[in-house]
Amino acid sequence: MSGRRNKQRGYELEAEVVAEARAAGIDAKRVFASGAHKQELGEDFAGDVRLGRWKVECKRRKNGFGVIYDAFDQDDADIVCVRADRRERLYVVKGELLMQLLRAAS
Repeated sequence: MSGRRNKQRGYELEAEVVAEARAAGIDAKRVFASGAHKQELGEDFAGDVRLGRWKVECKRRKNGFGVIYDAFDQDDADIVCVRADRRERLYVVKGELLMQLLRAAS
């Protein structure tokens, strides 16, 4: 797949995240150039998307996150916790739950 198409797919995901957040009443915006200019422009330009005060890095893969989806499906989980050896725990939540949590936090 060409680099141009991968870039387009990434942009599509960022736009989906912003649209979902705005529909849920959460302040959301895509970061200029997806954080590519944070060195020159500062930390306000880090990450791909801003949801309120939170930075979001968007990653899209054809099927690279299958184990996470399988974990959600296993017992209809609300949250999945993952951790690589010698790394911090990461908690993954579905979009709807995240929007509820962000609304409650604002």
